[in-house]
Amino acid sequence: MSAKDSSAKSAAVVERGEYVIGIAVILAALLVSTTVYISMSGVEKAIAGIKLTVPAAAAAAPAAAAPAAAAPAAAAPAAVDTSFSKTDPSIGPSDAKVVVIAFADYQCPYCGIVEGRNMGAQYNAIMGTSPKIVAEYAKTGKVRFAYHTMAFLGQESIDAANAAFCAREVGGDEGYFKMHDLLFAKQQGENDGTYSKDNLKKYAAEAGFTTQLDSCIDSGKFNSQVTTSTSQANAAGIQGTPAFMVNGKQASPEYTTLKATIDAALAG
Repeated sequence: MSAKDSSAKSAAVVERGEYVIGIAVILAALLVSTTVYISMSGVEKAIAGIKLTVPAAAAAAPAAAAPAAAAPAAAAPAAVDTSFSKTDPSIGPSDAKVVVIAFADYQCPYCGIVEGRNMGAQYNAIMGTSPKIVAEYAKTGKVRFAYHTMAFLGQESIDAANAAFCAREVGGDEGYFKMHDLLFAKQQGENDGTYSKDNLKKYAAEAGFTTQLDSCIDSGKFNSQVTTSTSQANAAGIQGTPAFMVNGKQASPEYTTLKATIDAALAG
């Protein structure tokens, strides 16, 4: 084999290697993303179903092929209408310059982590994002932090969200977040009875509402509001939980990244 042929062969091998590495980087990004919810029990199946294959066209590409022209930079996404959040339970000044909206389902395990549940060091980047942002920005008057409920994981998601709205009816936003925090603290599996109506009434009493919420929980008084809330989130482009928006633009659930986004909005 001539030196020229050997050089071309080596270049082709390197090119194919770079292609595989590129796919691996993309895969890694997909696996660590928490924006779209994947059931904890389905993670192994999801990983097992992913395959890396170098397309034949890439394998056969000549080593000296000219690089493709760089694509133009994508324009920054425009803010969407989130006026629906004006009626959401919230913490912080109603006229704040920056509005942070958290979207979550009470049964979503990653939402539980964002709310402070410790599920292992691998989730440190998102663990406790919401309470950290509330403490640092909302309770200090810098932003308005709104919680927008979503319920797409089954009837117990709807019933839990309804119970939180029942607490709001009696105790205002303070009562809502008291129930909200307790519901996430009780989180276990999905549709396994954790948020049965009987349990929800017990949680309400534990939160200090005695029997005040019982009839509201039993009747599903706010079920239609929960459905509307979910539809509003979907219309705004939220397709999975946990998710955040800062002044109408989607933002990362990772604390340090979300914090930087909020700081930039405050400075803008």
